[in-house]
Amino acid sequence: MATSSITTSSSVDAYGNSYTTSVSSEGLQSEDFLTLMLTELSMQDPTNPVDSASMLDTQLQLSTLEANLATVEAMESLQTSFQQSALSSASSMIGSIIETSDLDDEGNAKQYSVSSVSMQDGTISVSAYEISGYYDVYYFDEVESTDEIVNSTSEDGTLTLTNSSGTTYEFSTYNKTYDELASEISKTDGLAASMAQNNQGNYQLVLSVSNGNSTLNQSGSALAFNTETATAYSSEAKTILYENITKIY
Repeated sequence: MATSSITTSSSVDAYGNSYTTSVSSEGLQSEDFLTLMLTELSMQDPTNPVDSASMLDTQLQLSTLEANLATVEAMESLQTSFQQSALSSASSMIGSIIETSDLDDEGNAKQYSVSSVSMQDGTISVSAYEISGYYDVYYFDEVESTDEIVNSTSEDGTLTLTNSSGTTYEFSTYNKTYDELASEISKTDGLAASMAQNNQGNYQLVLSVSNGNSTLNQSGSALAFNTETATAYSSEAKTILYENITKIY
């Protein structure tokens, strides 16, 4: 029977009987204890026998201790595996939009964009930036100068914007420069317009509409444009516990 490395020390009593004085092992196991017990029994004094029941009880306690230690190790390994699996699953939220029980001033659920996921002492949390607003952004074709006339042919030429609430705003384009049109649009709440200069030195009318879900129509004008949806975020990230997340999308 294979046993772990055991070092024993023995002595001889006044009657010539040999007995064990010490045992050392880096990994004493139950098999080793049985070997030690049998050796001790074979060398005992017949007139003063060793209490075998006591030895068996000690061996039983050792076996129970080994079983408990093995159970603890298995549970720790299972817990580590579960935590790693939970963190890996939570990492799929990066880039997603989440909600918590936090509400804005109008009673709507605040939205956050997840930038990272972490675990501390078994607790998962996310780092996320609050979404402060959505915008529709219209990019018009480039012109060489902000003083260029938008529409010089149709007196009825207009741009009509309808926001997410259904409110409609109409702006005349006739005989106005791009700079003048941008300035007029920016005076309206929820709308912003400016002339942005690119690397080639040309200018582009950029118009944004708060809350998105807007539409733009033209009459008597044929301005070419592209539309994108943009999102505005808070400047500082917020740490949110995973258990406090109520919605992911």
